Amino acid sequence: MKIKLTLLFLFVSSYAWSACDSPIAYGGSQKIIYCTNTADTTWTAPVDWPGVADSVEVIGGGGNGGNATTGGGGGGGAYSKVTSLSVSSGATIQIGSAANDTWFNGASCAASSVCAKGGTSWTSGTAQGGQASSGVGTTKYSGGNGGASGGKGGGGGAAGPLGAGGAGGTPSGAGSTGGGGNGGGSNGSTDGAGGGNGGNNNGGTGGGAGGSGTNVAGADGTNGGGGGGASPGTANGGKGGAGTEWDSTHGSGGGGGAESGSGTANATGGLYGGGGGGRRGAAGAQGILVIVYTPSSGTASIVKFNNAKIGNFKK
Repeated sequence: MKIKLTLLFLFVSSYAWSACDSPIAYGGSQKIIYCTNTADTTWTAPVDWPGVADSVEVIGGGGNGGNATTGGGGGGGAYSKVTSLSVSSGATIQIGSAANDTWFNGASCAASSVCAKGGTSWTSGTAQGGQASSGVGTTKYSGGNGGASGGKGGGGGAAGPLGAGGAGGTPSGAGSTGGGGNGGGSNGSTDGAGGGNGGNNNGGTGGGAGGSGTNVAGADGTNGGGGGGASPGTANGGKGGAGTEWDSTHGSGGGGGAESGSGTANATGGLYGGGGGGRRGAAGAQGILVIVYTPSSGTASIVKFNNAKIGNFKK
């Protein structure tokens, strides 16, 4: 019985009960925590928490694209970062859903230690990306604006550690424009007879190809690239690519490419913070909170229960 009680105590005391992901090794001696649950309100520190974060980074949620014949794209979420932040377990957080802000350690964006503004959902004109000037942090970048109305505009790319997000393409022809690339990337291309290409990521790759000819879908973006715009007809725009700045599945997302004709929305913004493509009201992607720290020394080892499930403890 004593052994069972000890194991249960270790499990409850471990980070498995936090709604954020468990810490994983990062950058040699550091660990990294990803928080992506938009229902979170409180952060629980891991057992090896030193009391000071090496860095805390946030991306706001991307705005939704417009659901209208000439609907523009949603704006991309902004990015903010602070370093050497002293914080204890129980800090208040918000992980921004579509078009909402993401912040850490405060009751609101303005009162927090670090905050990134969400991109604006399209209603008319141009949906603005989240603005660095309205965020909180020592390093801040703005999300890309969505492609303007008057045609079918691509979503803006989210800002990230490498810079501001690319803007969705500006409509000029019969097709649909490409979504913007992610942080430090390029703008989506304008349309012409066909769909515009998605903007590339910071490395110059990842943008989805625009649809050519008639009724051809835009290709999905990859590695934070923007989705390609659809050619005239009733084709889908490409999804924005998920970002990869922190690892292969976490980073700033590209904007969705604009769609053509009516139908089910496909051109969602890329994780995290990419704006949705215009025309069918594609959704913007949620934001993310990223914490990097150097573990304190002398902490006890934690037993890892691979078959444990929160709320339903399994043997």
